[in-house]
Amino acid sequence: MRFSALLVVLALGLFALPSGVVAEDEVSLSDTFYVPLQPAFVTNYGGPGRLKYLKADITLMVQGLEAQQIVEQQLALVRNTIVFILSRQNENNVVTSAGQERIRQQLLQGLHDAFTREVGVPLIEEVLFTNFIYQN
Repeated sequence: MRFSALLVVLALGLFALPSGVVAEDEVSLSDTFYVPLQPAFVTNYGGPGRLKYLKADITLMVQGLEAQQIVEQQLALVRNTIVFILSRQNENNVVTSAGQERIRQQLLQGLHDAFTREVGVPLIEEVLFTNFIYQN
């Protein structure tokens, strides 16, 4: 009887944390913001020869409201950086999943470089493809 009463008290104590307290194993994502870039990016790629097209819907992940606001203020810089990187791609990068991951890493590095140059900090945590379509 004592053991079951102790279990009830312990269980109630675990669920009765104050609302502002986060348990150690919980993850707080309240500072993570996503900035979808609209309209989608449509560009040709692959150099001379037959035209090949790429369409990518991209969302940027940032930490904090201030970072989100800065990214939204710098959308011309963001879009310019992304268009130049996408248009330089070769066919192998576009059509393979390993290549698409290389493109994502190039975009992240390019945006880090651009934001470091313009505002002094890289700001972008991740580049996410929400859609990626190509035509050879």
